[in-house]
Amino acid sequence: MALPITHSHWVSDELARRKDVYRRLFAGERLERIPVDARVSVPSSYSLREQFQDGDKQLSAALANALATWARAPSSDCIPAMRPDVGCSCLASAFGAEYYWGDSTDQTPGIRNRVLALENLPEQVALLQSPDPARDGWLPEGLRRIRLFAEAGEGLIPVSLLDAAGGVNVAADLLGMTELMLAFYEQPDALHTLLGKIQTLYAATIRAGIAAAGGEANITTTDYEDVWFPEGCKGHVSDDVSAGFGPDIYAKFSAPYHARIFAEFGAGGLHNCGPNPCHAAYVAHPLSPRSLDLSDTYSHADLPKFKKSLRRRAFIYLFFDGGRSPVDWYREVMDLMAPDVIVVPVITVAPGDEPEALCQALRPIATEYAKRMNWGWDVPAFSK
Repeated sequence: MALPITHSHWVSDELARRKDVYRRLFAGERLERIPVDARVSVPSSYSLREQFQDGDKQLSAALANALATWARAPSSDCIPAMRPDVGCSCLASAFGAEYYWGDSTDQTPGIRNRVLALENLPEQVALLQSPDPARDGWLPEGLRRIRLFAEAGEGLIPVSLLDAAGGVNVAADLLGMTELMLAFYEQPDALHTLLGKIQTLYAATIRAGIAAAGGEANITTTDYEDVWFPEGCKGHVSDDVSAGFGPDIYAKFSAPYHARIFAEFGAGGLHNCGPNPCHAAYVAHPLSPRSLDLSDTYSHADLPKFKKSLRRRAFIYLFFDGGRSPVDWYREVMDLMAPDVIVVPVITVAPGDEPEALCQALRPIATEYAKRMNWGWDVPAFSK
């Protein structure tokens, strides 16, 4: 059944306008105002577990949110998208890790078993088979959902790819966090070999995901993030584990493997909820991301550091987590970060929270922010 928005010329024109805003933002061109990403979340009758275990239910909830954002927040700069999701440990599942579900039906799945141990790690890694995204673990179901979601979006609602994490995040699933931290120092060569195998699978999963979506034109990024990245800058990586180690470890064990993704798909973005002890290392590599997406809850205290380390190098998507007025929050962020670093607010509200009124209230702040910014980048974005 055709989507209601496919019959709206306004939506097609507005989608083109919004995409152009983000192209210009990534390019460092002066904008009249900073984009405001306000989106609408419709309460679902399905629990998070039901959505993870049933792709049709997950699609129903995602589609309802995307359509509600178009309808209830027409002044937003959000590009409504959908996220097919089979868990952030889906790569680990392809290596043989088993999912388990906790007591709460609103929790995502965890990993039941550790596939590797620190003892004899070189031998174990050498024997580790290379998984196939079309065959192993939760990846085939993830690819099926990407295809399902992309078909439902009809080219107007892009889809993210899988929350595949990659790199040290997957290594932590396979080894355990304590063993990973020890491996940095006790088994660095074996860990590099493991990270190489993980990244090979990650890249293959991204390629398969792009094919399932019908091409890069239908995806937001190469990772789970449902913010739209411009053509040539689709590459996105996640590194939540970096909240627990320092920049030297990041430079050795994270950045080189992120660079493989950026080299193939463009250096679009990096996610870490926070905190961010590696903040300067994020943008110290020749293939560094143009944007970061962060949780305000865990990264707000790091904003003064980012004001220095990201200046004229990258901008931030900051996900608002509630607890106060989003308008007051964004004004505080602007006053802190202007004129050095752009922060795009990502704010999710319920339909009854007057999303359009929120957009209108945020626009004057976003306009003032743009006027106060020192525009342009010192380092060109790497695009494929």
